[in-house]
Amino acid sequence: MSVQYFPLRKEPGHTALRGLLNAVAPGGTLLFATHDSADLARHGEHGIDPRDYYRPDDIAGLLGRDWTVLINETRPRTAPAPAGTRHTRDAVLRARRERMVEFSAEG
Repeated sequence: MSVQYFPLRKEPGHTALRGLLNAVAPGGTLLFATHDSADLARHGEHGIDPRDYYRPDDIAGLLGRDWTVLINETRPRTAPAPAGTRHTRDAVLRARRERMVEFSAEG
């Protein structure tokens, strides 16, 4: 399962995130990449607060014992930022599902 720069809003009960994680088969991989939060406006630029959306660290912290986190890091981009943006780093989570246990908010 690959999620690239898709704004996944945090919600009580983690319904959308739970569905995403439960869709990964045993032996499968979750790859979640987004802009590094240091590159995002902190005060709701364009009416969006980045803290309202899942970050790779948030997701890694919610994964249960049936997951192995392989990568959870910030990486510099190798290409220049797109015009009009400040995106120079990406946050990346890569995790493998070892066996099938349904995701719970408790991890």
